[in-house]
Amino acid sequence: MRRFWLILLVLWGTAVAVPRVLAHAELVSAEPAPGSTVTALTELRLTFSEPIGPNGQIQLHQDFISAAELEPVVDPADETVLVTAVPPVPDGVYTVQWSVSSADGHPISGSYTLAIDSSTGQTNTAVRFGNWLWFGVGLVGVVAAGFLISRRRS
Repeated sequence: MRRFWLILLVLWGTAVAVPRVLAHAELVSAEPAPGSTVTALTELRLTFSEPIGPNGQIQLHQDFISAAELEPVVDPADETVLVTAVPPVPDGVYTVQWSVSSADGHPISGSYTLAIDSSTGQTNTAVRFGNWLWFGVGLVGVVAAGFLISRRRS
């Protein structure tokens, strides 16, 4: 039984670690953050895990309609950042759609929402729990496996 738990622990560790190693570029952070509410939107800044190609696109939509014409460029100071100025847009909920090609030429894309509310006077950012959730699940699994293995020894 001890061998079973050890094998299960190794397989779980492999399943969690391997996708990160084999993955292409991914969105690391965005300013304003996904799910956030800002008082004004003047710029979108997307940071990726590796350098991106020069043909990146960012589109801003409200209710599936283009809200502004954007001209994104790769930041000359950091090849992992795609940035664009945003002209004035009214308050509301917006969808940011992006697409870039990673250094190996693999196209990636995604989207997230954010809100503009000029009446609040402050910026509230959403907390990203995804990475912490996986860390917690993994930690619980390792502790449980260690407990079961030590229990068998007694």
